[in-house]
Amino acid sequence: MKTLRGVHGPDVAVAPSLSRRQLLAAMAALPACTLAQGRDAYPSRPIRLVVPVPPGGPADLAARAIAERLREELGQPVVVDNRAGAAGTLGTANVLQALADGYTLLLSLPSAQITAPLMLEKPPYDGARDFTAIGQFLRTAAVLLVNKSVPVRDFQGLVSYAKARPGKLNYSSTGIGSNPHLVMELVKLRTGMDIVHVPYKGGAAMLQAAVSNEVQVLFGEISTSMPWIQSGRLTPLGIVSGKRSPLLPDVPSLVEDKILDAPADFWMGLAGPPRMPAGLVRQLNHALAKAVQHPEMKQFFVKTATEPAFTDPESFGALWQSEQHRWADVVRARHIRAE
Repeated sequence: MKTLRGVHGPDVAVAPSLSRRQLLAAMAALPACTLAQGRDAYPSRPIRLVVPVPPGGPADLAARAIAERLREELGQPVVVDNRAGAAGTLGTANVLQALADGYTLLLSLPSAQITAPLMLEKPPYDGARDFTAIGQFLRTAAVLLVNKSVPVRDFQGLVSYAKARPGKLNYSSTGIGSNPHLVMELVKLRTGMDIVHVPYKGGAAMLQAAVSNEVQVLFGEISTSMPWIQSGRLTPLGIVSGKRSPLLPDVPSLVEDKILDAPADFWMGLAGPPRMPAGLVRQLNHALAKAVQHPEMKQFFVKTATEPAFTDPESFGALWQSEQHRWADVVRARHIRAE
């Protein structure tokens, strides 16, 4: 210890200066919480949720519902940013360029993230590998429906009827590469049915085409199809989930009947840019878990005939991989290309 002689006061003891090595060693010994003091805790500002579809549709409404619940859990606004275009790849690709700091998130949709790139010659991303999985929060089952003019009452009846009339039946979808399109093409591969695809713009137009007998077959959402099922205009033949729907308990699952080897539900979740820190992903996944259990979110599920489907990041990433593998096989086998 050195001592400085005081000129106008007492002598002062001064500690020797630390070398750079000693300083680094001292910092390393400090607790992590001490080093973190002064940093802003996440989140300290609004979060942007990129939704790769236009406002007003089912996916957008679900995004806004979960965003409001996340706002309550995280203590910051979660602002929905609709970036539609190019079958959802425009908004989805936008998230790739964002910082991995948790302030830009993506509404993960099977069509925009997983299947759309499979139909492009030069895809802007690999949907199963280029994003950070945070968690799934919703799923909804589709139901195979036929117009009342088709004289069948079960799935095998449709197979027999269609095979006796190759190319005579039509089915509707919401567009090339949409979930209703790919699920029907998968079923056609499994059964050998020859049914002609007629794409429409939007779920309402797709459903109305079947009700009016412009087409005879479709995979429709249970919630929007129920009035037509109850009126007898449409006949339900099978559910794409792994189990029966409580709304249609007498309609078997196509997984149950061994037509599909796995559910083909439509799902939604949260994703982020590549290489998000694991701690940040866990924090967002925890907030998502609580948001899904919120009473108002439960009311949303009931109102829209959807189901909560919370998963951890690892399970959600595994779903991306399995979905990509399955639909890549269908796209190749049916030579499906984006318009």
